Amino acid sequence: MRLGVDTYSLRSQGWDAFQTLDYAAGLGLDVVQFSTRENLASHDPGYLAELKTHAGRQGLDVELGMLSIDRYAASFRPELGSGAEQLTDMCQAAARLGSPVVRCVMGMQSDRLRQVPFAEHVAECVRTIQAVAPLARDLRIKIAVENHGFGDFLADELKAMIEAAGPDVAAATLDTGNPAYAAEDPLYSAEVLAPYIATTHFRDTAIWEHSQGAEAQWTVLGRGTVDLPAIVQVLQRHCPNVAVDLETITGGPPRMIPYLDPQAEFWRLYPEMPARSLARYVALARRGTQAGAGPLEQLTGQPGPHAAPELAEALRAQQRDHFEQSVAYAREALGLGERRVTP
Repeated sequence: MRLGVDTYSLRSQGWDAFQTLDYAAGLGLDVVQFSTRENLASHDPGYLAELKTHAGRQGLDVELGMLSIDRYAASFRPELGSGAEQLTDMCQAAARLGSPVVRCVMGMQSDRLRQVPFAEHVAECVRTIQAVAPLARDLRIKIAVENHGFGDFLADELKAMIEAAGPDVAAATLDTGNPAYAAEDPLYSAEVLAPYIATTHFRDTAIWEHSQGAEAQWTVLGRGTVDLPAIVQVLQRHCPNVAVDLETITGGPPRMIPYLDPQAEFWRLYPEMPARSLARYVALARRGTQAGAGPLEQLTGQPGPHAAPELAEALRAQQRDHFEQSVAYAREALGLGERRVTP
């Protein structure tokens, strides 16, 4: 299977789209997913044609993405137009770049507790996708909604939304990290969404038991407790042509998932969580404890404007190092990638 990078893995590097393509080519990757509109300098046809040509010279496929299509989500950007207008723009840009998908999201886990009911968030996603569906069909582009933001969608919910919107156009971006922060085994997510996966954000999570439930921390590929080989087998069986785009997110502390506390906010977020799903997550956390899973030894923080220059550079270097370790694991342990770096 093709091995790629979601540009969020490199979010602190300060690179433009061309530099990102050059870096990916240097690692011998197959795909670059520009997962938000900010990754591109513009949607000018001349710029997009130049970018597509550069990717082709580097032997790279390109995927395109954006953030929220739900006008009720906190992260939605109304200054860019309606959800349908933004999605139309992204589909047109994707066609010019040769991207078969537009990755997008509903919002964040916290949107589930906002004033607008969750069902209306879902309905707005369906309306937006259906409004753009004729164009997407003409361009042969899948609108690939992610299970995003620590768990805005559980897998069964995202599957139902895709089926309501129309699976000839609507699809899934399978993220293997976000479910772990919503008490969902990422392998369960993959199994549920398998028929609809059009692209991926692939990462590992260390999960272990806590007195109130579990703790989880995104980590370098291969250092967590998620059954990554089994997820790859699901992808190979159901959607072997999708790209496995690594989204390595480190530098943050563990998160506690308090599913053993019946009064916890967790149960306001997910009042209808399937028991079969939670049972698998409980077992996953137990296996993590038995295997000695725990926090990753790393620098924590973000290299923002308030960080000391030395710390900021160390965090950027750590980000590259963790990503490159993940690339090596994906190749050597999971057999991913269709080409190699020329010695």
